Amino acid sequence: MYWPCSVPQIFAYHGSSALAAHQAEEAEAGHEEGSREDVEKNDSTDDDSNAIVDLQAARHDHLFATISPFRLDLWSTRPLVVLASLSRSSKSLETYGKNLGVAFKPDGSTLVIRTAGAYLMLYSVESDQTARVLQQQYGYSQAKRQNVMRSFGTDETAGVPEVLLRFRRAIKIDAGINSINALDSEIIVATTKPAAVQCIRWDLQKDGSNAVAQLLNRMDWITQKSSISTMIHDRAMNLSVWLSQDGHAYAVQRMKPQLTRAPSSDESVPSSKGSTNPSTRLFDGYCFHKPESPSGATFASINARFSLIAVATSSGEIICYSAKDYAGNIPLSHTFRASTSPSSRGAITCLIWSPDGYCLFVGYKHGWCTWSVFGKEGASTFHQNLTHAESNAEKWLLAVQRATWIGAGGEILLTTPYDSRIWKLEMSRSAAMGCFSCANLVRALLQTPTELTVYRGHELPDLTSISNEASLWHHAEYPHVYLHNQWPIKSCVVSQDGRYVAIAGRRGLAHYSLQSGRWKTFSDLSVESSFAVRGGMCWFNHVLAVATENTSGYDLRLYSRELELGRFPLHNEAFSMPIVFVGPSGEDSLLVYTYENILYHYILNITDRGAQLVQVGQIAFHGIVRAPSRVRSVSWVVPDSQLRNGDPSRDVEFASVLFLVDDKLVLLQASRNEKDELKYDMRVVAQHVEYYILMRDQIYFNFSTGLDESAPPTPSPGSAFTLRSQQNYSLRDSLWIFNGDELRLWPDVRDLFHHAAGDLNTSPVLSMSIDFYPLSILLTKGVVLGIESELLQRRDVNFAQFRSSIRTQLFLPYILRHQLCEANDTPAAFGLANQYQNLSYFPHALEILLHNVLDDEVDRKPTLRDKEEDEAQGPLPAVLSFLQLVLPPTTYLSTVVQCIRKTELSSWRTLFAHLPPPLTLFEQALELEDLKTAGGYLIVLQGLEEGNDESESYDARKFEGYVIRLMKLARQKGDFELCAELARFMMGIDPRGDALRRVIIGVGFRNKPTLLEPTRTVSGAGTLQIPRSRSKGTEESSEGSSSPSPVRLSPVSGGDYFSNSPGGY
Repeated sequence: MYWPCSVPQIFAYHGSSALAAHQAEEAEAGHEEGSREDVEKNDSTDDDSNAIVDLQAARHDHLFATISPFRLDLWSTRPLVVLASLSRSSKSLETYGKNLGVAFKPDGSTLVIRTAGAYLMLYSVESDQTARVLQQQYGYSQAKRQNVMRSFGTDETAGVPEVLLRFRRAIKIDAGINSINALDSEIIVATTKPAAVQCIRWDLQKDGSNAVAQLLNRMDWITQKSSISTMIHDRAMNLSVWLSQDGHAYAVQRMKPQLTRAPSSDESVPSSKGSTNPSTRLFDGYCFHKPESPSGATFASINARFSLIAVATSSGEIICYSAKDYAGNIPLSHTFRASTSPSSRGAITCLIWSPDGYCLFVGYKHGWCTWSVFGKEGASTFHQNLTHAESNAEKWLLAVQRATWIGAGGEILLTTPYDSRIWKLEMSRSAAMGCFSCANLVRALLQTPTELTVYRGHELPDLTSISNEASLWHHAEYPHVYLHNQWPIKSCVVSQDGRYVAIAGRRGLAHYSLQSGRWKTFSDLSVESSFAVRGGMCWFNHVLAVATENTSGYDLRLYSRELELGRFPLHNEAFSMPIVFVGPSGEDSLLVYTYENILYHYILNITDRGAQLVQVGQIAFHGIVRAPSRVRSVSWVVPDSQLRNGDPSRDVEFASVLFLVDDKLVLLQASRNEKDELKYDMRVVAQHVEYYILMRDQIYFNFSTGLDESAPPTPSPGSAFTLRSQQNYSLRDSLWIFNGDELRLWPDVRDLFHHAAGDLNTSPVLSMSIDFYPLSILLTKGVVLGIESELLQRRDVNFAQFRSSIRTQLFLPYILRHQLCEANDTPAAFGLANQYQNLSYFPHALEILLHNVLDDEVDRKPTLRDKEEDEAQGPLPAVLSFLQLVLPPTTYLSTVVQCIRKTELSSWRTLFAHLPPPLTLFEQALELEDLKTAGGYLIVLQGLEEGNDESESYDARKFEGYVIRLMKLARQKGDFELCAELARFMMGIDPRGDALRRVIIGVGFRNKPTLLEPTRTVSGAGTLQIPRSRSKGTEESSEGSSSPSPVRLSPVSGGDYFSNSPGGY
């Protein structure tokens, strides 16, 4: 998932002064033709002639183009500067019309502009390496500059090469232009009248056959013959999506050109006339979205990583379809459900997936928001302070016109209506998006365009680890030289113990130690640039395993953190095909999956002389996994007996393999056929999987003793379990899956292997709904960790910024409830409770468990017929019995009363149907001298009595005896705060105060002088008289005094502020 961070940067180019004057003349001349409302403009922006109308980035991510009605600007993404600007003349505008849209040829060599006069204007993009458009100047000598270059490895004075825009040709489309699509060899144009599609080649052909066309009414797969309004294309999937003006959406593929033979010649030329003959069929497609008013398709975006197509409708809804094949099998996948109303969002204005497919950015008329791939809502601007944003001219919060991702998804560029500014917003994302690794998820590694962030709460005390303190995150900026040479950073990976982190950009790699705070990079830039990381990375202690691609082929390399990065790694294992995934398994096993559809098993042997990889087995999945390139992750589960005592070369015979293919988690379970041959039975465990965590692979948490918690273990009946039995009921073999809506858990992944093939309905899976995006599972803390972006708008600054804050949720109540109420596995519940009973918030987790079960019991009660069976076997009695066994008596009583006081009064009777009367629990709390808990049961008792008493008058005398007993004990222990609470309780029962007076007398607060109400009297003569104590408060203390009425001063008030003495005397 992606989270916006920091403050956006603003960029704008206004052109030269002469150009500005020219634009002013054009704007004045065209003023009579039409104008926009002034309320949609801002004083800080330029007029409409400078406003950006379209924004497009090149596929190679180094250039992007913006157009205004009169100008074309070509920008560099790093640094973000204007490389070239082309201003159109008045004659050009009169002949061809204003600019409406821009598109890049996929190789970035040509730009095409669509104009209002139905023209396509082609410009070539040429680079001049001898000239510089941006060059830094230094005030020191050449020798000093060379010294800086040697020290930092880069020469900033090299600058940015100049780019030239050259006009090539203009193409007139007589039928009008609705939309264009730029492909490798041609431009696809959707025309207005007649409704047709033209294919125009980029380069003119010698025979003049540079364009072919086909009418829509000749395409039998188009249901409604309205014209095409929007076309998009994805090069990775080789798939286009067409949106018609009536709201239909079509998945389209370009057919290979069919050649027809001329009657009088042997030469073959493409047909330029559209027909339904197979020889001249240009496109083939299928309708996958049929609108139901008012849900016509307006925008679309293709996600090649997950084979998804997102469609935005006119009603503001976003529907996602799954493209399973090219034969029209495109079913509905899911729908993005917004938390705000359609009226507050407005119409959708743009829709674009991130390059890795994990995030969907949606621009609206009144703001924008982000979504995870399967529907978890992320950051949004709909909860902003509208007045603050308008006063500071922060239009990026108010509306979005165009958006495009740059920097491999690390940054996003935004433009707003009627504005010449470009807003660049940095994004923070989970490192598991670029390098799928369970360590990245468990350790909560985040990467931004300039730094990485690691969560450090695993080693901290329990309460500190879930706080929102900034010290919980370790920030490390990327080495500047490496970032300059190899931008952008594409992947990061952290070691399981959280000590080391490795990063990889376009070429090479670098690694970092969190303990020393030092980076290590290649000293030789040529060695660094000789390879690229492709297929992932992982750590084994201090050894880094890297899948690389270089000029000589593909290999797996080992580097040591303790050695310098150089030309020769510790070990080099060559492969004939690219590596898809590399990941650890267990203490010393390494899994490598390649494009050959083969899974290799290696043992890592680390010695004093170095490290080496020893292949001990391999599995071929030919015919099982159809597309190796779609595999995102591979894990396997080997039986414990084989791990401890078996031969590693035979692990492949016993292993059950988990493949994450696109969004499907697939289980391949090994078995033997009749001929004693090894075969694999395949089952789909889950769909819509954004990520999964197999805790068995997290050695740092499963095989280490861990740190002691702040609180000592609490004795309970569950402590009778031995350490070995506790491990049997722990979560060391748990499997966690997030599907975009909820977090799903198998407490023991081995349970998947014991069920019949294809039948996972009886598998012990439980679900947890979460209102934030789960970033990590803190297994030792019993917590799901997540972050969310918060928009900060302060009055003392004129800008807004996004800040990430920690969100947590306990997963222990959900697992215990599953084991007690659904799986009926009480021993497992006791074993799990023993694992977490040292946590300071363990009673709170059980309170949540009781609260959830009670709420469901109240909702379920009216529909239950057999009350006797319910009382004997219901979930509520089981949970209450469990709490009574695992908690000490004082903690049990406190947990129950806290749960009662946080629920509605109508639920109390349901709970007390399985508990002793409140008076009995009150007496038990008094016996245990837990006065605060006893006071809580007094409130519960009063609430139940008040609910039973239907008369208007209420007798408070029935509680006076209980209050007096409790207040006496509180007085003896010096707990006057509890005395004050009991006094307020009595005043709530009897507002006149009669009951409280009787209680005070009964407790004995007025029997002897106390500090509760001391009295001092200052006479008019200036003498101090201290009166006698009054037992009933009715005697006077001013005998024999003829001075005016005395004035009482409280000793705690500090006396007279104008006196020198502390008491004011």
